[in-house]
Amino acid sequence: MNNRVLITGIGGPAGRSALSFFREKGSDVAGTDMREVDGADRFYAVPPAGDPSFAASLMGIIERERPTLFVPTVTEELVTAAGLADDIRALGAAVFISPVEGTETAASKLKTARFLGSRGLAVPVTLDRGASRERILDEIGLPMLAKPDFSRGGRGINVIRTARDLEEETREGIIFQEFIPGAEFDGNLFIDEAGEAAASVVLEKTAMKEGITGNAEAVERVDNPGVRSLCEKAASAMGLAGPLDIDVRLRRDGTPVVLEINARLGGNVLSALEVLEALYDSWKKKEEGLDARA
Repeated sequence: MNNRVLITGIGGPAGRSALSFFREKGSDVAGTDMREVDGADRFYAVPPAGDPSFAASLMGIIERERPTLFVPTVTEELVTAAGLADDIRALGAAVFISPVEGTETAASKLKTARFLGSRGLAVPVTLDRGASRERILDEIGLPMLAKPDFSRGGRGINVIRTARDLEEETREGIIFQEFIPGAEFDGNLFIDEAGEAAASVVLEKTAMKEGITGNAEAVERVDNPGVRSLCEKAASAMGLAGPLDIDVRLRRDGTPVVLEINARLGGNVLSALEVLEALYDSWKKKEEGLDARA
């Protein structure tokens, strides 16, 4: 069997986690990133995902490497990777990724909130930049969050505590969102090709980089059926597949609310190894099926 894996974004938390896991499995691992990163058997520098040359660069690497598993871990690359999925598979690489429509919805916090809310799932009250200040204050209330609609983790999140803070928030591409005050969780899932959750692990974020927002600095595995169920329902409603990383917070009454969905491996996935094992097992089953037909 060809044991080659290509992982994108190996300089980031999710990419580093995937690199560590597949190296321990004995796989031959090539990696990409915008800046050179050590650790992979071979490394390729790629342009930013928004660069017009990104797709061609990525496909060139896949044609050269001929991996049998492709693992994208960079949020900004996901829509492009989903659009290329059939071409990637035609070159012999398994790729477990959500369809383009679901990937595009998950990439936008505003679209995610609107989509899941329309399906009756709990989300924060969320308004876009075009809403009037009066409407934002009336429907969301204080405190609230101002955050980039398209971003990873806690980048660019501001806590709006006063009407003056809101007036001074003039950045483009910002959404305004209800602040959910309770504990924050990280749902790590692997959705198989039948649409079932082959792995579903809930991690509680016990320390946050920015205090009350931002990426987790520490996590702890917990048994929270409500959070797990909400994550699985959100994934099903959006038709997502493969590895997922879903941020959830609790309202004061304990109701879990979906904050955002990353349609990829999460940065804390080494604390949820079942997800990586499900990815690995799905890959090997595909390889076995190909060998049986050869």
